[in-house]
Amino acid sequence: MGFAKQEENSQKLEPSLKSPSSSSLLSQEARLHYLSEATFEGIMLQDDDGIILEANQTLAKMTGYEVAQLIGKNGLTLITPESQELMRQNILSGYEKSYEGVVIRKDGSTFPVELQGKVILFQEQRMQVVAIRDITERKQTESKLRESKEAAEAGNKTKSEFLATMSHELRTPLNAIMGLSQLLQQEMVGSVNEKQREYIDCIYDSGEHLLALINDILDLSKIEEGKEELLLSPSSVQQLCHYAMLTVRDRATEKGLKLTTKVDEQADICIADERRIKQILLNLLSNAIKFTTAGQVSLEVKKIPQGITFIVTDTGIGIDPSQFQFLFEPFKQLDSRLNRQFEGTGLGLALTRKLARLHGGDVLVESKLGQGSRFTLFLPNEPYVESREWEISFSSSPPVSHTTCESLLNPSCDVDNEDDTAFHSTGGSSRTKRIVLAEPEERTAKLLQNYLQSIGYQVECIGNGNDFWERVRYQQPDLMLLDVELVKDIGWDLLNRVRQHPDLQHVPMIIIMPTTIGNECEHFKQAGANDCLCKPIGTVQIESILMQYLS
Repeated sequence: MGFAKQEENSQKLEPSLKSPSSSSLLSQEARLHYLSEATFEGIMLQDDDGIILEANQTLAKMTGYEVAQLIGKNGLTLITPESQELMRQNILSGYEKSYEGVVIRKDGSTFPVELQGKVILFQEQRMQVVAIRDITERKQTESKLRESKEAAEAGNKTKSEFLATMSHELRTPLNAIMGLSQLLQQEMVGSVNEKQREYIDCIYDSGEHLLALINDILDLSKIEEGKEELLLSPSSVQQLCHYAMLTVRDRATEKGLKLTTKVDEQADICIADERRIKQILLNLLSNAIKFTTAGQVSLEVKKIPQGITFIVTDTGIGIDPSQFQFLFEPFKQLDSRLNRQFEGTGLGLALTRKLARLHGGDVLVESKLGQGSRFTLFLPNEPYVESREWEISFSSSPPVSHTTCESLLNPSCDVDNEDDTAFHSTGGSSRTKRIVLAEPEERTAKLLQNYLQSIGYQVECIGNGNDFWERVRYQQPDLMLLDVELVKDIGWDLLNRVRQHPDLQHVPMIIIMPTTIGNECEHFKQAGANDCLCKPIGTVQIESILMQYLS
């Protein structure tokens, strides 16, 4: 008997029913009937063989059948074969969890639904109550959201690729600008007067500033694309702090600020990417100094049960707590006016937090407007990655040394003046040595060739890999400088082939690469390279390499 007929029968029976118990029973049936018809879900009652015994009007409207047409029909015929299997597994097996399926209308069209069933016992007979909800609108919304998400991701990927490409293209002229200005600073091609030196210093400082911006953009793009690699290794906390404080010391001194450091004795080692942790600390300390006009900036390291915290505190201008939500957003600055007092792109803190989270940690902020700020970097005892997409390389040896990729971010902070003097004092014994420079970028090759020749070396330039082997074997060099792009053109097995050649196996090989892929230096070393140089190449870095391998 259908739910629609129950109401008619109930109305006919009501005048002849006088007993209170009959009235109560009728009221209960009426309530159940109205309840089934008022619901937004289609409801059907099936016997143990799946034959529909009862159905409500909502289900009839959904499927295009009349209620009478549904009664006696096998409920499985209302759904697609795939959904039938789900119904067998979920309902006939006694499960009560909801699941998605597809219902077939009377006219053959289909629509998505959510089904939920329950097996009941009625007068010792098994029956199944099935509720069906039309989710067409929900599916359409999900589809639109998915399309919007995919479009946003595609747009973001395109933006990141564009930024990475443009930033890489900017490196080529920047390499020449910084390299040539360094040669002028050292008066390699003649003396300069005081005004010229002032201009040259300004050119080089501007190049360094531009390089820092390019590095931030490239790093952020790589992280957003999920291509950033971490080179995790045990690092000395004391050395990390010493490096960071030494690097920012001059800037703090110029502003009359006091720098203090306090390191917990228990916080001796952290497992992290040394280059990235230095970058984080430099960002936090540089920001603290930039926004502090008087007072002090301090770095305190504490050991906690979960890991290590690096706390940077300043007595600067402070931050309004209502602005915290924008603090770590890329390209977002709290003071966005054109005439703002403090310059910057808004990338530093965004990159800092992303790098911290890449280690499994985070960066937190506490601040009061006009009273200063406190930024806390947390690193866990065992770094983990928040997504399987990240590629992590483990190494028992420390990352690239100061004299290679690390010092390029601030070429003046890692090498003492004594090293520079020592190099020139031993240069006389190296003036007859030969260097093969394999560099496809003409301006970079010319710059390095001119510099190396000016300090007494014989330099053979190779711009492509066509005759690489013949020229290298003919030159019998004392040192090879190989650009990573040329290595790729010749083949990734180039380093191994060089090492197997009897005349070349003992010749030092230095790979020239962009800073953005500096973590690959360890892979090149494992393949046979001795060290790496990162672009833009400064005279301090190239001299360190020459001292190490040719002195």
